[in-house]
Amino acid sequence: MITRHRIFLLIFLTAFSFSLRSQEHLTLLSMEDSLVSIQRKFSKADNDSVRELLKNHFRNTMITAIGLPGSITYPFDSLKKMAKLTSPDGMFRIYNWNIPMSGSTNQYFCFLQIRSKENKNKFTILELRDRSDSIPDPEHSILYCNNWYGALYFEIIPERSENGTIYTLLGWEGKNLSEMQKIIEIMTFNDKNLPLFGKKIFNKYKDGGNLRVIFKYSPLATMTLRYEKQALPKGKKWNAKRRVFEESYSKASLIVCDRLVPVDAVEGKGPVLAPAGDVYDGFLFENSCWNFMEGVDARNR
Repeated sequence: MITRHRIFLLIFLTAFSFSLRSQEHLTLLSMEDSLVSIQRKFSKADNDSVRELLKNHFRNTMITAIGLPGSITYPFDSLKKMAKLTSPDGMFRIYNWNIPMSGSTNQYFCFLQIRSKENKNKFTILELRDRSDSIPDPEHSILYCNNWYGALYFEIIPERSENGTIYTLLGWEGKNLSEMQKIIEIMTFNDKNLPLFGKKIFNKYKDGGNLRVIFKYSPLATMTLRYEKQALPKGKKWNAKRRVFEESYSKASLIVCDRLVPVDAVEGKGPVLAPAGDVYDGFLFENSCWNFMEGVDARNR
């Protein structure tokens, strides 16, 4: 009899759990449909006043959606114009989008969904506020949620260090008609599990004082900025049997970027940069730092 009761209890709990998951999915699906509907209205908006109303509507709906149980793993596949990036270690998720405004400028928006250290099933939601136009020296400033250097992120790179995990974010910003930007941002978490943006770990780059790297280049150009695991030469070892020196390689984390050089200036503007073409530099992660290297091989081994 006890065994039968246990079986009935197991069946009930399984059915109840399935029902909850199904209800969560249906609710998230409904929220996703609402967000897609707002995005469609954006494409038809013909002035900034309407865009402002839609922007706030989308933001508030997004806050509701990612506050629901199960949202941290829900794909939101229908939201094609929004980045959904989960850190490889599963500790946080980024929801990131931009809104084109008049004058060919963009507004950037981002929510961080951060898992609790004590309970992986609980999370907090933080909103990042784009203040990129009012940060006086962005490459040398520690930034926080309320004064974030806005961008669209496309890569999260976690690297271990003695003081915890360093998250490197690669991003893009369409600044205006005369300038594009790509960004290497550094994000760490303090003892309260709150994010800090910027860290002095860019060795041998410029004067070594950068807390983030911002590449500025012509909007007519396309710039490479990508992360890869590359096999780098480790040294040569004598092979007595073959009587030759053999090159050995080790896998390393490398950020590869185009080398930017001056090109003809846009009328009324200062010097403009663009990729040199088939010349790449990079940042190698070693000893908890991104070490700048000139003339890297951009081909994966």
